[in-house]
Amino acid sequence: MKTLTRKNASVDLLNGPILKSMLTFAIPIFLSGIFQQLYNTMDTVIIGHTLGDEALAAMGAAAAIFDLLTGFALGIGSGPAIVTARSFGSGDEEQLKRSVAAALVIGVCVTTVITIGIRFILYPFLEILHTPSEIIGESYAYISTITLFIGVMFAYNLCAGLLRAIGNSEMPLVFLIFSSLLNIGLDLFFIKQLHMGVRGAAVATVIAQAISVAACLLYIGKRAKMLIPQKKAFCPG
Repeated sequence: MKTLTRKNASVDLLNGPILKSMLTFAIPIFLSGIFQQLYNTMDTVIIGHTLGDEALAAMGAAAAIFDLLTGFALGIGSGPAIVTARSFGSGDEEQLKRSVAAALVIGVCVTTVITIGIRFILYPFLEILHTPSEIIGESYAYISTITLFIGVMFAYNLCAGLLRAIGNSEMPLVFLIFSSLLNIGLDLFFIKQLHMGVRGAAVATVIAQAISVAACLLYIGKRAKMLIPQKKAFCPG
């Protein structure tokens, strides 16, 4: 069994004063939750100021679905990372890599099923929510674009969850803050300059989230290589 060091952890939860370590680790996670919601909030603010009441209402109608998907993405990222955190804490590198491989397989399977399945239920779901007929088209245009690339949201939360599993809660927050600010700039560009309407806000969100995923992967590739599983880690047994 290979053992690993904790040099990649920004917080050592196994040694030293536990309260200070817990607060240092938890505060970035708390802030990440706020910035995660900022995507939809800023879309709403910008659309309300630039496109008017109907577009704002269309965004509001899709908010419940967006929040549901965000919560589910957080669960996908946090759940498998628990096993990774236990392996990291025990110093078992082989089991850590197996847990990461399992998380990737689960993430890909769940994302594929949701991406395909939601295409059939999304419009009826908006009708179940009693979305007015005059705004349901715009509401569907926004949320259908988000769900088409739901894998991007899941990928960020999985990468962030794995980094937190090895004690690094700061870098996911840094990447999320950057992508949140980028989302604001892209919103203004797609809505005001390209006149893409509510769909432009969705495209901006997807692009900003994709960049945060790319940043996480680059960081893992350079600073947290222990999270990169070899081919054998995907083999059962």
